[in-house]
Amino acid sequence: MHPVRRFLIAALALTTLPAFAETVQLRRAGNATTITFEYITQDDTAIMVKRLDSDAVLNYKWEDLDLDWIKKNNPKVWAEREQLLADAKAEKKMTKKEADADPFAQEMAATDTPTLLKNLTIALQDGLKGISLATNKIDAVCNEFQLDETQFWVGYEDLKKASKLNSKSDPAPDPAPAAEAQPKEKPGKPLTPKAKAAAAKTKTRPEANVTAETNSKKDFEADVRPFNALGYLRMLAEGGTKGKPIWMMLRRAPADREAIKKTLEKYSKNAAELAEKPEAKNSKAELLAIKHAIDNCADSIARVTRDTTAVEARLQSDCRTLLGLVLR
Repeated sequence: MHPVRRFLIAALALTTLPAFAETVQLRRAGNATTITFEYITQDDTAIMVKRLDSDAVLNYKWEDLDLDWIKKNNPKVWAEREQLLADAKAEKKMTKKEADADPFAQEMAATDTPTLLKNLTIALQDGLKGISLATNKIDAVCNEFQLDETQFWVGYEDLKKASKLNSKSDPAPDPAPAAEAQPKEKPGKPLTPKAKAAAAKTKTRPEANVTAETNSKKDFEADVRPFNALGYLRMLAEGGTKGKPIWMMLRRAPADREAIKKTLEKYSKNAAELAEKPEAKNSKAELLAIKHAIDNCADSIARVTRDTTAVEARLQSDCRTLLGLVLR
């Protein structure tokens, strides 16, 4: 048969074959044997596969397999597994029977001003994550605000301390600044002005800053929540050099801004409802004053955006006013 005709016949035959099935490589924990299967499906407890040398369909429990190895060698299948686990977690809901018995289903409404303020103080201590250092380059953020990176990390730790109810918001002492790398000139061979200018731009980044950034990235990815609204309010109320790093963080932390705003709006509504109750007649004026302070602070927080460059004096004043009512 002519070679060209043989090639055309082979190509035509290939087009009639079914597409190759997706495969997956599995191995058991503690067993070096690796086997390739045809991948069928999976759920959060097991994976279903078919042997390549027969029609036998097998189910393997995830707990019996070497998950670290599978994750490394089957990225597509593993990504599907992680999505399934995330969806299962999000969709998990209480049954009606469980919901009826859930003591948190109905929140106890405050019956007086002290209780309202106590509940608000507790709510302001709910954990927040801060700025994502995976999506925000710290050097770029600091340059935007003309802030030294070391001062940013001091403020970062200050916010953690201020987020504790009984803690003071006094900042930690500034660490000693690291010496900048100086261009070295070789004996008898001085650097040119251009080389000196280029070398002067290169600074030695303090090891403490590098460590702080690495640890903070890990915390963010692990969903650690070391900050809260109380800490933000305290540091923003301080203003000046203490408040500047926190202002930076708030502008780059939209999830935190939204959480603080929702909390304040909720307790503004509670204060208004309580003020209208007959038993609260004698404290109505005080409750309305509290509501007004909460509304002002919520509005100031809502005005903060990534594009806002100036620290607003109104936000500082509103934070001070609200803290004066909450922490009295």
